[in-house]
Amino acid sequence: LKFLVCFSMYISKKVLKHHFDPCKAPRDAYLLCKLQWGETGTPWIHWVKNERYHAEVYFLEKIFKMRRSYNYVNCSITWYLSWSPCADCCRKILNFLKKNSNVNIDIYVARLYYIEDEKIRQGLQNLVSLAEVTIAVMETEGKVSHYTFCLKNFIQGGADDDSWTVDFQSEITKNRLKLKDVFEVSRL
Repeated sequence: LKFLVCFSMYISKKVLKHHFDPCKAPRDAYLLCKLQWGETGTPWIHWVKNERYHAEVYFLEKIFKMRRSYNYVNCSITWYLSWSPCADCCRKILNFLKKNSNVNIDIYVARLYYIEDEKIRQGLQNLVSLAEVTIAVMETEGKVSHYTFCLKNFIQGGADDDSWTVDFQSEITKNRLKLKDVFEVSRL
């Protein structure tokens, strides 16, 4: 049996560079996560790779339940995904949030998964229609560099060399425009 791989809170620099490069299209999907209970809780970071389950579903059905706080304080989840969610994952995230009103999820994606597929577009639109969900393309520059954050927090010992992202900007811009198109169409 294949099981989801998630042995530690760190991934290798090689995995980050390969699977989060928006110019490439690797088969595997990775989810890097920061989860925090309440305003003052210690952030918990971890990662998952899809194998038998999609990474998003595995996180919600297995990891979240293990890390769950039963005092009903607010929970902030930030996901850095190598691929945007598929239609089925969007539906499962939506159902999860309906059952867990104290949770909000910010999703940052390296690349867009079959963004022309109408079911996927609708799923993403349904997610962002909730106040508890943000979906955006991972950025290399600006106020927040998601790639630098991932490099510093998901690589053991951290890392400062973000020169590997230098060729990402044109692909990031294309993905940002495609995602904007999906969300603008939903507002018409």
